[in-house]
Amino acid sequence: MSEEKTVLPLSEAIYLVLHSIKLRIGSILIVIIAITASIAYMVSLDMLSSILISNISPQGAEVYMLLLDLTAFTVAAAGTMNSLLIMIAERYHEIGTMKSFGARDIHIFELLMLEAVILTVIGGFLGYIIGMGIGYMLGGSGDIVFLLGKSLAVAIIIGLVSASYPSYQAARMSPVEALRVEV
Repeated sequence: MSEEKTVLPLSEAIYLVLHSIKLRIGSILIVIIAITASIAYMVSLDMLSSILISNISPQGAEVYMLLLDLTAFTVAAAGTMNSLLIMIAERYHEIGTMKSFGARDIHIFELLMLEAVILTVIGGFLGYIIGMGIGYMLGGSGDIVFLLGKSLAVAIIIGLVSASYPSYQAARMSPVEALRVEV
């Protein structure tokens, strides 16, 4: 007897994620705000780097900018992971129900990772817009396309890094264990 593999089509996964986002908009806003603030900070600093470079050596400015970018990344990743841990813990009953109806671990993991990436891309784009506005208001300049790419790339990396542990833990839970957890 051969086992049938269940497949979750991408279109169905996106539908489920968007429906989940709609249901949990309050807690999801926390994730989006954390990413938005960090990306806005990073973009505005990158735009103002030309002003900074004029006051110190170019090598010192590059190291300083790298350290500020790493600080923004670390704060965003920690805040996002904390928010995602709470959001996913609140969904244990839903995860248990999905698993009892046949969802495999990989389906749960993919759904949670997809949701995190969508949220962080939204936050990254909003942060890019806000950071560009702040940078221009303070007299900075920068390559618009490069900064957009960097913003989205950093946001996606933050989403993947921050969601990997909570998503993995949630996906590995047995349906009985997930349904038994009280939040």
